[in-house]
Amino acid sequence: MQQEQSNKKGIIIFTVIVLLFLVLSIFAYNITGDKGIEERFSNALGLQSESQSYENKIFAFTLEGNKLSYGIIFVLILAATTLIYLKYRV
Repeated sequence: MQQEQSNKKGIIIFTVIVLLFLVLSIFAYNITGDKGIEERFSNALGLQSESQSYENKIFAFTLEGNKLSYGIIFVLILAATTLIYLKYRV
């Protein structure tokens, strides 16, 4: 009974931390906008910005290469995280 209650507390704490970081991330995105760091600093320093195609731009990140490879890597990271969580049940 004590172990089960401890696991519930751990999941609740983890969920609160994830939600806190999600809220802070959204807040930071609203402050900075969708400009990448290179665009912001080149404008601040008065440098000429390179004219590039931003068709692969997602949340201020420019994806270079195949989008499918990014998806596969993301799914693998999620699967590994889930397996580690299920094995160790932190």
